[in-house]
Amino acid sequence: MGKFAAGGIFAGLLGIDQAVKQYIEENYDEEREEKTKIPGVLLRKFYNKGLIFSSFEKHSGLPLKVSLIGTGVIFLADVKVFFCKGRKLCKAGLTLVTAGAISNTYDRIMKGAVVDYIGYDGKHKLLRSLTANLADFYVVIGIMLAQLGRGKR
Repeated sequence: MGKFAAGGIFAGLLGIDQAVKQYIEENYDEEREEKTKIPGVLLRKFYNKGLIFSSFEKHSGLPLKVSLIGTGVIFLADVKVFFCKGRKLCKAGLTLVTAGAISNTYDRIMKGAVVDYIGYDGKHKLLRSLTANLADFYVVIGIMLAQLGRGKR
């Protein structure tokens, strides 16, 4: 994956997540849940002031610091990998991770919380209590791709 292709994909992924977050913020209140055409998937609005699974939400400033440091580390990995030849799968994964990290870090800086909007509609109480966003999926899928592509030229 070339640097320009990765840049375009990065911008597109970031734009999609931010556009959906804006739509959810403007059109949903925190009481509204709506089923989607995808079985088991709900749309709802949740402001996550913590880290993953709302952890550390009571530790003022810590989630932002962790997000900034994590995004910085990811950026350094991007610089290292994108100046190497090959490693397309790793580059694709890092593009996803970077888009997700920057989108959520932007929310933390601008809103003091990350806007989550994808919920699960099922019988399992723990899973039903979780809410995520596209950026979270970018990070998870990106980490898997980067690991699969690690060391491969």
